[in-house]
Amino acid sequence: MQKQNQNLSPKENNEQIKKEQEKLLGKNKLLIRYVITASICLVLSFIYSAIAGIFKPYSEVAALTGWNINSELTKCMFILCNATFVVGILCAGFGLLVVASNGGAFEMFVYGMRRFISLFQKDVNKIKFQTFYDYHVYKSSEPKRSFWYLIIVGVVFLGLSGLFLLIYMQNR
Repeated sequence: MQKQNQNLSPKENNEQIKKEQEKLLGKNKLLIRYVITASICLVLSFIYSAIAGIFKPYSEVAALTGWNINSELTKCMFILCNATFVVGILCAGFGLLVVASNGGAFEMFVYGMRRFISLFQKDVNKIKFQTFYDYHVYKSSEPKRSFWYLIIVGVVFLGLSGLFLLIYMQNR
């Protein structure tokens, strides 16, 4: 890398360094998205588990809920299965909503709401988009939002839920 940089002019060298820094910054932002999403999902799973009674004795939980629980292991696996499943579905569901939004599924609804609200303005003829086509062209030119981190973290939590379910079914 140093040999290549020695042959370049200072301006070209600075441009190349900036490109490399931007590439690293983009990777760091992506990693931060995964870490934050996974952390939020873990906290939500913990809250769900605590509310469901993971810290109570299994006999007390079985008496209160009527679940088929006969040991501490089956209680923990049952609660963890439910907690990770709910959080995984929510996370992946939000990711799929972003996919639908990127595809333009909600454009007509948003445009209609904007037109309806514009009816209550002082100058009705002073609206930004005269037709839905104008609004669609404007929205198509905007950059699409990233969503894969939501779907991947959601699928990982669904996989964990399946693992907890297998352990529960083996020990029931």
